[in-house]
Amino acid sequence: MCHLLLALALGLACGVDEDTPGRVQPVETSGQFEVTGVTVEKRTGTQRPIAGKVVLVQEGDRYTAHFELSTPYGGSGAAAAEVIGTGEGRVAGNTLRGRAETQLVLAQVPGVDVGFAFGPRQVGPRIVSTSVVEFFPDGSIHIEMQNRPASEEEDYTPSETTLVGYRLGDAPRTRP
Repeated sequence: MCHLLLALALGLACGVDEDTPGRVQPVETSGQFEVTGVTVEKRTGTQRPIAGKVVLVQEGDRYTAHFELSTPYGGSGAAAAEVIGTGEGRVAGNTLRGRAETQLVLAQVPGVDVGFAFGPRQVGPRIVSTSVVEFFPDGSIHIEMQNRPASEEEDYTPSETTLVGYRLGDAPRTRP
């Protein structure tokens, strides 16, 4: 009898119309997203803006991510930094949970963009993050990241990053 009730319940659930109110519709997770937000150092509460692009590629129940973000970095906040890296994890409905590895690339001249041709730059700390990405039907995303240094030798204060953004275009369906 229990198996019959379970089968009936599953059959009803599978037969629910996609437009039924209250039913969560899966959204497309692959794509390129323009994001903005803030990184907050946990120890001091110091905040710095962060913005850029995140590319997500879903393959089955797994995803990969590529980050290119910009933020001021350093004691004075005058030095520019690029946060570059990759991540991966699992897809569960409209949520991604995973881990990312990023690194800071720092401009050595205050006020000069890190990407400026032939501008002096240095490699900064490596960072490991756990992340949760939520997708919404309007195409927006919300990202929460808990960041820490990749090793004890790295000079990085643990922080939390919150990003929000919108889809720019479709990402490739397979890895390059």
